Amino acid sequence: MTIAALHPAPGWLYGRMSRMATPPTSRHDLAERLRNEIHDGSPSLAAGVVVSGRQLAKELGCARNTLIGAMDLLEQEGLVRSIPKVGYMVLSPAAAFEARLDKRGHVHPVPEQADDRSDMVTTAVRKAPVDVAAALGSPPESAVILRQSVLSRGGTPWAIREMYVPQGITDLARRLLDADHVDEDQILEEAGLPETGHAHAVSARPASDQEAVLLKSRAVTVLTVRRVSYSGEQIRSCEFLLIRADRVSLTDSSGKIPN
Repeated sequence: MTIAALHPAPGWLYGRMSRMATPPTSRHDLAERLRNEIHDGSPSLAAGVVVSGRQLAKELGCARNTLIGAMDLLEQEGLVRSIPKVGYMVLSPAAAFEARLDKRGHVHPVPEQADDRSDMVTTAVRKAPVDVAAALGSPPESAVILRQSVLSRGGTPWAIREMYVPQGITDLARRLLDADHVDEDQILEEAGLPETGHAHAVSARPASDQEAVLLKSRAVTVLTVRRVSYSGEQIRSCEFLLIRADRVSLTDSSGKIPN
């Protein structure tokens, strides 16, 4: 750990911030400037450096509340960590990596690492969104079970997984309502619904505000892999994998970017 701003030397803050013509007045504007400094490798905001919020606000000529608001945004993105009564530690930006879309429509990081995690966020009965109802061939707002989890590498999220199962199916597979990790394929197979086919497609769109919070990233583009699973003629589930396009390079089994 490097304590840089608790006892700052004159002119400790180098780079673009020291040359700001006007003090930032918006927490979003300030967060953008600090974010750029972190990603550009500014020595004053290198990973491991601890900065004093009070001193940083003074150096930038901004209100303390503006600085706190900007740091809250950066903390949500995983770029800084608040240290009570000390300041903020700068964290390393999440490293980019490749993920492979296989022929069955599943996505795997390449290569897999020991710190890869999948953390459940929610398991609940919901009304199906319009696109989910259409994918499941169900009436709009029909009841579905949502199993949502966040996939992380190096402690930073890279994707959100959302699996939707018609409630009629979960009546046969009650364990899909468990908040713990379960083998969904095995549960559905034991319920008499083995997977016999699937269809998948890849698209891109801006992340919603809620998705950006879960992904710890500001307004980011997500690559969406939609996978519909069949058992015979019956649709048994619809799954969405929302992948951070700024962190993950997605390729198919031949090493090409999927359409």
